[in-house]
Amino acid sequence: MNRRQFLRLAGAALGAGTLTCAGLGMLLTGEDRPDNPLPVGFPDLALGDSNEAKKILVAYASAAGSTGGVAETIGRTLAAGGAAVDVRPVQSVPGLDSYRAVVLGSAIHGGKWLPEAVDFVQANQDRLRRTPTAFFMVGMMMAKDTETDRNIVAQYLEAERALVTPVAEGRFVGALFPNHFPFMTGIGMRVFLAYVGVGLRGGDYRNPDAIRTWSATIHPLLNL
Repeated sequence: MNRRQFLRLAGAALGAGTLTCAGLGMLLTGEDRPDNPLPVGFPDLALGDSNEAKKILVAYASAAGSTGGVAETIGRTLAAGGAAVDVRPVQSVPGLDSYRAVVLGSAIHGGKWLPEAVDFVQANQDRLRRTPTAFFMVGMMMAKDTETDRNIVAQYLEAERALVTPVAEGRFVGALFPNHFPFMTGIGMRVFLAYVGVGLRGGDYRNPDAIRTWSATIHPLLNL
């Protein structure tokens, strides 16, 4: 079996598990991530100077809370740099009129952003084209750092880039726990985890330093 066939098999298994189980809302717990300080959840926060007329929006789509924690970390980093920031799930963003810049991201399931993030880009593409916008994605494929795998990851957001050209793009390793899922789905996930090389048991592999460094780097790009 070659690399492409292996990825197709593992991706199909992982995608099937996602479609079956993402709606169950299996939130990660502190027991899952004893050494990871990043938050988990679905934050809806206002950070920084509340008197600032124009804010930065960090909007996200998350299935089990790990991407929500990434979004919160991005928001707190931008706020620490002097910005007023709202961190919100994409479904609860009423409009973009009050925002001078947008950071938009999602978990990657089956090689794609979650549907609600894709819908957000499609519904707001005209405004996003006129607003400094950064994209980010969170998934386990980002743990496999070879040129071939980076090229595969780059294809995940081809459709979204065709609608909106981001000023920057962040790619972060996520969290995955096969034991949270039914037996057969868990087997497919372990095949995938074996490929990315993080261990069959899975875990929380989010890197707070990488997320904060990227967030600080994009701050000037969001002030265009």
